[in-house]
Amino acid sequence: MSEDRQIQSMIDFIEREAHEKAEELDAAAQEEYDVEKMRLVEAEKAKIRTNLEKKKKQVEVERRVTRANQSKSQRLRVMEERAAILDQLHDIVKAKIVSTVGDKVKYTQLLLDLCRQSLSAIRTDASIECRKQDEPLISKALVELQKGYEAETGKAVSLTISKTSLDDAESWGGVILRSRDGRIVCNNTLAYRARHAFAEQTPSVRYFLFNAEAPQ
Repeated sequence: MSEDRQIQSMIDFIEREAHEKAEELDAAAQEEYDVEKMRLVEAEKAKIRTNLEKKKKQVEVERRVTRANQSKSQRLRVMEERAAILDQLHDIVKAKIVSTVGDKVKYTQLLLDLCRQSLSAIRTDASIECRKQDEPLISKALVELQKGYEAETGKAVSLTISKTSLDDAESWGGVILRSRDGRIVCNNTLAYRARHAFAEQTPSVRYFLFNAEAPQ
């Protein structure tokens, strides 16, 4: 009987130890599980934060790009509108020049003045290229132009009408004088003078047209 109790005591001891060991293992496993779970949770949180930061940066980049594109688009629109205004101004100038050319008295005086200016620039024998319809006017004035230059400079020159004529649409009127050897050319067509004057005055025109602080 005592042997049975001893055996039962041993069995109880073994069962308690096994139970305690099992509880220890369960506790260790639970602790390990909790630690791993926490690690995974923290890793996932870090991943989410990283993704959020990337998305925030991407959104900011896209916002800056959008603002830059809008600003660029606005600048282009302003530039196009200003270019259109300058084109309109150029057309107005052309219309006034064409109107002057249509006035025979004013244009005849202007044409001869342009011939004198060109001759003063070339200072040698030259041919005069003009529009076909201007040839009679200049032919009548050749002797006068030659005598006027000689009286002013004391030097005689010979002027002739060029065999080629200026294109009316391209030149708007005026003359081109060429020295006999062709090495010296003075372009005094109205279109060339207008383009030159327009290019020279464009900065000032832009300032007064588009600068809010420019005097009115």
